[in-house]
Amino acid sequence: MKKLIAAASLCVASFSVQAVTTVPEYDANAGKQIVESVCAACHGMNGISPVPSQPNLGGQNVKYLYKQLIDYKTGYRKNGIMQSQIANLSQQDLADVAGYYAEQPVWNVGYADPVTVQDATKLYLGGDKSRGVIGCAGCHGPDAAGNDWAAFPRLGGQHAEYIATQLKLFRAAGREDDITSDEQKRINDADKEGEVGMMQTVAARLSDRDIRILSDYISAIH
Repeated sequence: MKKLIAAASLCVASFSVQAVTTVPEYDANAGKQIVESVCAACHGMNGISPVPSQPNLGGQNVKYLYKQLIDYKTGYRKNGIMQSQIANLSQQDLADVAGYYAEQPVWNVGYADPVTVQDATKLYLGGDKSRGVIGCAGCHGPDAAGNDWAAFPRLGGQHAEYIATQLKLFRAAGREDDITSDEQKRINDADKEGEVGMMQTVAARLSDRDIRILSDYISAIH
């Protein structure tokens, strides 16, 4: 119970952290030009990625998109390809890109496995008290549409492969005994380095099966 209370407290704290994300006034047309030359190969011009390992971005929360791009720019979120792609972009460029993708139609690409959908639904909506896992819906919503104000991302319809990878990166960061290299950990759910964010706390308690069925389920929420 204490673990659940601590996790819930982290969820409340992360609302205040994410809510301070302020996106500069952006020019979606300028963003479109950057996307065409820099981003479209992996994420598509309309934000629907042709590569399951890369995220769909169309219709995503603009605050979330901007924060992730800034985190890549500063190295707080690590990915060699992303960091090299945006190395020469300014903060205004990043805002323009985020704004452009946020204005694109939302993706709908996944289909759930009927064999595991019941277990996944319970885990997504209500978590598992016996293991201190809180439900994903508390932050991302029962329809997985995210929270625009708090900059919690839309997840529904996202590529299952991408979701699974991110959960594993968060899990590696959330487990103190994990020997995975820093390059294979994701810590940018926390306000600053050295703190433990909500996603790290939740993912640290997920098994490989949890991640597999959750990813499959989330990808099918349209």
